[in-house]
Amino acid sequence: MVISQEGRSIDYCLGRHPLEPLSPGQDSYWGYGGTVWGGGTPAMARADGGRQWCVAVSLQHWNEIDASGRPQPHTVDAAQAAFHRLAATG
Repeated sequence: MVISQEGRSIDYCLGRHPLEPLSPGQDSYWGYGGTVWGGGTPAMARADGGRQWCVAVSLQHWNEIDASGRPQPHTVDAAQAAFHRLAATG
């Protein structure tokens, strides 16, 4: 178990981690975030191998930090989450 960039505990195995469900009833996905500060190449595959997706992004995790040190939502991350939902569910 490791702590994600969002500050949550996640299962982690040799660089792969589970994708939290983005929609009710979503199939399980495992993948790699490919994150570097400000960018990334997330790649995910459905547990049964029936669907995969990968995207390269040049802007992510550029959240402002509030007074308590917690990252605040950013429109880029919201748009990326919407894309991930579409890619995972078709």
